[in-house]
Amino acid sequence: MRNDSALGASRVAVFVDGWNFKYATYDSFGIHVDFVKLLKTLVKDDILIRAYFYTGEWTTDSIDQYVKLSGNPDPVSLKENLEDQRRRSQSFHRFLNRNGYMVIRKPLKVFAGGAIKADLDLELAIDMLSLVDRCDKYILCSGDGDFVPLVRAVAQRGVRIQVVSTQHPDAYSRCNYKAADELVDSADEFIELSDLLNEIKR
Repeated sequence: MRNDSALGASRVAVFVDGWNFKYATYDSFGIHVDFVKLLKTLVKDDILIRAYFYTGEWTTDSIDQYVKLSGNPDPVSLKENLEDQRRRSQSFHRFLNRNGYMVIRKPLKVFAGGAIKADLDLELAIDMLSLVDRCDKYILCSGDGDFVPLVRAVAQRGVRIQVVSTQHPDAYSRCNYKAADELVDSADEFIELSDLLNEIKR
C-alpha cells in the first residue's frame, strides 16, 4: 500500500451514493446523518484527499413532469411540496459543499408511472478512476451491486476499498434494503452501518 505520511496514514477518498445511503440510514434505521461526523468517523487519522456526495435533484422541468404524470388530485399542493423539497435540498447541498464534500448533482428523470431516478454511477466511476494514483484507500458509502466491476478495477490498481452500508435484518424488514453480497465480498473491508449509528447521527 502506498502512503505519503511518516506515521503511515493512508490517503483516503470518500464516495457517498446519496440516495442509496439514505435508504441504508434514514429508511432502514430512522436516523438523520450528521455528515460532518460521518467524515470524521470514517477517515479518523488518515489524510482526506477528497469527499464526494452524489445525488439527484429536482428541476423545474422534472417537477412539472412529475406533477403531470402523478395523477394527484391536488396538483397545486404537490408542486408546492416538491418545490419546497428542492429548496431544502439546495440548502443541504450548500452545507455539504462548505463542510468538506464536493456535491455532484444530476437532474432527476421522471418515468411513466411516476418513478424517478438520477443515475450517477458513471460520474462516481470517473471520479474513482481519476484519483487512483493519489489515494491508498477508498471508502464507498453504498450497497449498490452495480459498483462491483468498478471496485474490482480500482482494487487491481492497488487501492484498498472499504464499503459502508448495512446487511442488518432490521433494514431488510423495514424497507427491503440489504447491501449486495457481491459488493460486500469484492471489498477489502465491510463496515456495518448499524455499528456506527450513535457516532454518525444528528
